[in-house]
Amino acid sequence: MIRVVIIDDEPKAIISLEWELKQSGKSVEVVGRFVEAEKALKEVESLQPDCIFLDIQMPGLDGFKFLEHFPNRNFEVIFVTAHAEHAIQAIRERAFDYLLKPVDSSDLESLLDRIQGNLIKQSINSPSINSAFEKEKIAINLDDQLILLDPDEVIYCESEGSYSYIHTINGGKLLVSKRLKLLVNLFSKFRFYRIHHSFLVNLEKVKSYEKSTGKVKLIDGISLPVSRLKKAGFTESLK
Repeated sequence: MIRVVIIDDEPKAIISLEWELKQSGKSVEVVGRFVEAEKALKEVESLQPDCIFLDIQMPGLDGFKFLEHFPNRNFEVIFVTAHAEHAIQAIRERAFDYLLKPVDSSDLESLLDRIQGNLIKQSINSPSINSAFEKEKIAINLDDQLILLDPDEVIYCESEGSYSYIHTINGGKLLVSKRLKLLVNLFSKFRFYRIHHSFLVNLEKVKSYEKSTGKVKLIDGISLPVSRLKKAGFTESLK
């Protein structure tokens, strides 16, 4: 069942779209209807829709401004508009799709099929109870092997010219044929910070930082220098 919210300042447009949804023959439930986007703001979270059919040009709060209140949204957005020139902006706002008024029934059916397909994929790929705490691994090419490395096992990475060392817990050390800059990109989604042109550290492994000496102490008694240009950003990242 696809849970749907419709937001449009024209009541007739809501009635028309809801009729089209019912006629589509798809498994759809309209859980919310709003002619004022401001009122929808207060209700969307509790309604838990899978998708929102959203008008763009509305008095007060328009469709684009409405989405600014949901930077990390967990629903799909389908803009419904009479103006094709809004298509580029719709893409920029990470919209799932957009429909032109009057809504074409075949376009709507195709869109609903894609939404349903995505919901099925999410259901299949959702972690089970046993794997809920599995963490994302980083793929590292090591000679003729591909190693899946747990970021939590990494203390810091060290530049060695065109190569780098990855220092892991319990004294482990891997030599990889990647410059430190490339490792910075690989570890960017985790809590790592480049404190020096030669060192990338795991912020979760920091024990202390001595501002007077510019040294950071990591677990296992490791002490590394923080470059002058990196000090401000590093201290901010620790907060």
